[in-house]
Order: sequence, then C-alpha cells, then structure tokens
Amino acid sequence: MADAIITEVIRNRFEALISEMRFLLFRSAFSTLMRESRDCSFGICSATGEMPFEGMLNIYIFGVAARRMLAMQSEGNLHEGDILIGNNPHEVGVQHSPDTLVIAPVFHDDTVVAFCGSIAHKQDMGGVVPGSVYSGATELFQEGLVLPLMKYYDQGNVVTQVDDIIRGNVRDPDLVLGDLAAQIGATQVGLSRVKALATRYGKEVLNDAFNNLLDAPRKRISKIVQTWPGITSEAEAFLDPPPNHNAPVRIHLRVTRKGGHLTFDFSESDPQVRSAVNVPTTAVLGTCCNAMLGMSDPSIPENEGVARALSLITKEGTVVSPTPPAPMGNTTMITPRLFDVVVNALSSIKGEGPIAERGGHGTVALGWRRSGLVAGRGYVQYEIQNSSGTGATNWTDGITAVNPHSYSLDRKSLDSRGLPDAPIEVLESQYPMRIRRFELIPDSGGEGQFRGGVSRRRVYEALTEAQLNVRHSMGFVQAPKGAMGGNFGRKGRVVVNGGTSQEVVVEDWKHEIKTGDTLAFEAAGGGGFGNAFERDPDFVLRDIAEGYVTIEGARIQYGVAIVPQNGKWVIDLQATKELRLSKGLKQEL
Repeated sequence: MADAIITEVIRNRFEALISEMRFLLFRSAFSTLMRESRDCSFGICSATGEMPFEGMLNIYIFGVAARRMLAMQSEGNLHEGDILIGNNPHEVGVQHSPDTLVIAPVFHDDTVVAFCGSIAHKQDMGGVVPGSVYSGATELFQEGLVLPLMKYYDQGNVVTQVDDIIRGNVRDPDLVLGDLAAQIGATQVGLSRVKALATRYGKEVLNDAFNNLLDAPRKRISKIVQTWPGITSEAEAFLDPPPNHNAPVRIHLRVTRKGGHLTFDFSESDPQVRSAVNVPTTAVLGTCCNAMLGMSDPSIPENEGVARALSLITKEGTVVSPTPPAPMGNTTMITPRLFDVVVNALSSIKGEGPIAERGGHGTVALGWRRSGLVAGRGYVQYEIQNSSGTGATNWTDGITAVNPHSYSLDRKSLDSRGLPDAPIEVLESQYPMRIRRFELIPDSGGEGQFRGGVSRRRVYEALTEAQLNVRHSMGFVQAPKGAMGGNFGRKGRVVVNGGTSQEVVVEDWKHEIKTGDTLAFEAAGGGGFGNAFERDPDFVLRDIAEGYVTIEGARIQYGVAIVPQNGKWVIDLQATKELRLSKGLKQEL
C-alpha cells in the first residue's frame, strides 16, 4: 500500500504530468485566448471520480463528468480509447457553454483506474453574438451550441459527425476545432503517462495514494477551523440589475461551524432569473473551497478533498443552483462577488474584520466583418480584461488591475494576476484594430485608510466594422462598496468615441462599431476600508508617484496636500494638518 513517501512521489509525478499537459495545450492551441490568456483547466481524477491533484481554476467540474462516465461504464457504454466532450453547464458543471470539457477513462487490466482531461474556453461557440456569451440571454440555447457529454472518440476512432456539427454552428470553425484538437492531444499524452504509472505502481497503490491525498486537506483544515471563535455568520451582496430583470440580484450566505466542519447555506439567495447571471453549483463549491483555504492555510494543496471539510446547501431553482434551461454565460463575472460574500462570512467566524467589495471586470468580444485582414474571412476577438481592482482589507490596500475572478481562483497560474493579458503586439497582428491607450485610471480605487485596488482602461481603434459584445455583471451599475467607512470604488464603463461629440456610453450588451471608432473598456475599482482621512500621508504620496491617485484626489479625498519642491512632489505638512483638522481629526504627522 502507499505510505507517506510513496504518496508524495505519486503526487509529484501526477502534478508534473498536469504541468506537461498544460504546456502542450498552450503551445499547440490556435486561438489567442488559449495561447496567450490560457483560460483552461486540467484534471486527473481517481477511479471514483475525485480529483486528488491541483489543476487550474475550478477543479470540481472534472469529478461531475467522471461520475457520469462511471454510470456509462456500468451500462457497458465506456471502453478503452473513448474520449468524451461536453459543454452543458447543467449537465457537467462547466462554468458556461464556451468552456468545453474533454475527458477520457484510463484503463489498466480492463479496469478504469483514473480519468484524464481538460477544460478550455472557446473564443466562439455560435449563438446570438460573437463570443457566444450573450448577456441578454433568457435561456441556455441562446448562448451557443450546447453539446451533451458524448463520445468524440469511440474506441480510438474519431466520430466525424461531431466535427461536422461544430463546424456548422460556430463562427470560426478552424479556430475552435484547432483548439479542440490541442485538448485531445494533451489528453492523449496524459492517458499514456497515467497508464505507465499504473503499470509501475499497480492500481491498488495508486488508489491508496489517491485516498491519502484526498483526505489530507480535510484533516488540516478541520484542525484550524475548530479553533475559530465564531459559530454562525451571514453575508450577502447584490449583482448589478441584469437584462430582463430590472432589480439587483441577491446572493445570501449563512455559514455555521460545528467543530472543525463548516456548512455553507446559500438557500436564501434569489430565485434564478431569465438572464445570464445564474451560477452552476460547481462554481459555488469551488469558490467556497478556495476561500476556505485562503482563510485557513493557503499552503494546503487544493484538491477535491478540500470539499470534505465543508457541506454545501443550495436551493434548487435559485441563482446558485439553477435548473435548465437557465442561461449561465456570465458565471465568471459573478464569482468575484460570490468570493466577497464567502470571505466576509468566514471573516466573521474567524473573528476578523470584513473586506471591501472588489471591482467588476468583464470581457470584450468583437466580431470583425469579412473585410478583415484576410479577404472573405470574419474574425472573433475574445479578450479577457485583467483590469479591475480588489477590495481593501483591515490590513492592506486592494490589488490593482487584476482579473478578480482568476486572481482568486487560480493559484497555479504562470502569471501572478491569474489569466494573462493577450499582448498588444499579438492582438494588433491578428485583428483589424489598434490599441491607442493602455493605462491605469487614477482615483478609481475607493478611498480609505486602506485604498481599494485601482482599475485600468484599454482603448481600441477599429480599422473596420465590427459587432461589439460586452460582458459584465457587477460594478458597472452599482459601485463596489467600501467597508468600515471606506468609500465606494469607481464604477466601470464601456465608452465608444470617448471625448468626442459622438461619445456613447454603452449601456446595452452589444453595439455596432464603425470603421475609425474608438472603444474604451474601463473596469471598476475596488472599495476602500476605513476612514480615508486616517490614511498615512506617506502612502498617499507613494500612490501619486505610482499613478494611483491624483493631486486633487489626495487633497479632497484624503486630506493630504501635495506640493512641488525641487523637482519632486512632497507633503505640505501644515496644509495637511489643516485639511484633516477640518474633518475633526487630530494627528501627529
């Protein structure tokens, strides 16, 4: 059986394999979204459908698909050489339908010993708008081609009809099928490596090592959680009013601690809506587990065993447990606010202060007309915006210009901010557009003793016509809230032809772009924490030097007077004292 040393050796071998699969996909993918931004996950599950290893983003999806495949095996419908695909969030738990799952059983001595696969976001899977994720959707079918979990390879043979279905339903089939082929290739390499390890160690040793790895996080987390002073707490937040639903959407959580076990109850959240802000339960579970790791011990490996340290309660038919055919396209826009709710509830149980809300982010998808770079061909530019700020806490400022979803949920990314930006040089070489500006937005972070993270803007110039598809679900209508007296973060905006007589603030999810138009995506800043007039003036001076705060913002919002002296900015101590005394504050500066 697998002792501690063998278990650790097996863990390292499998995590090295996941890393190998990751690089294979990045280096062989067709789309900029996959090659540059790396919006994908990788998984190797045990024979019972649990993932004992760390992957990327939400690892809990693989187990859902693996357990469905186990049911197929019991019916005699699963064989060696089979590779399955699917993208239905209601069926396999992917975050939205552009995320396509590829998964295969690993056979050893005619027995399934593991499952191996990947999930990768496709730039377009058809549907109403370029990029597929349609904020105006009232049901899943409007968000693009929906594939049930089905065979793509049947005992080693390609099911060519699947290619035909995809090719006939997406805007750029060569790109989609190229990315899918890269996933298949990475999965096949994974299959061969897992088989070799099963041959070396035997299925009994592998299974025992998997069980050891899955139980280890629960033991470590429970030991920490049982020392927390709180027993129960509640937290809630509201999403921006989505299309087809003219009111904010409430997410509510009650956390209860019993010894070292936590119960997360979301059953009082709002009913599901006819809009794309519904969230699959796998995303809720992944957010709870990730937040629990961060609040207990971030060094604990994140595998599916983390979920053994908690119980999740949801009510069917709510925004966090929707029923078909509810649309789910904006799941990744919602999970940052979900993360705030979970952390605030856990902070109370742990006996710590609240956090401010993080800013909303989004994506820009542009469907370029057929007069693009190559005659007769259209283009879908799908771009993740790592552009918002996280909320401040009772001990530190928020983080500037990040993707608030992937920063929270992607601890294994090669980029410290989560999913990397697509480089400007790549975008300009592949699409008929130019990047005119790429900059921070000063004073966008909510003021406080600790400042909210600052957001940024990217300004594009269109060289031909395009259809704009915008995704965002928080921080664009309702400003991100501060905590303990901290101010709101700046709301996000999408602006066409900003600063001209033709300026249009895009309120809808789509807009027609003309040749020569400029498009600015401005994300929301994070909320601040505490009284802004209690912020250390030296921190304000540093913020000015780094472009986070303006001179005017320092005076008005922080009560700090900054003046030029010998070619640099310095603090005017007397003027600062007077500004802060006007607010009733007496401080030694």
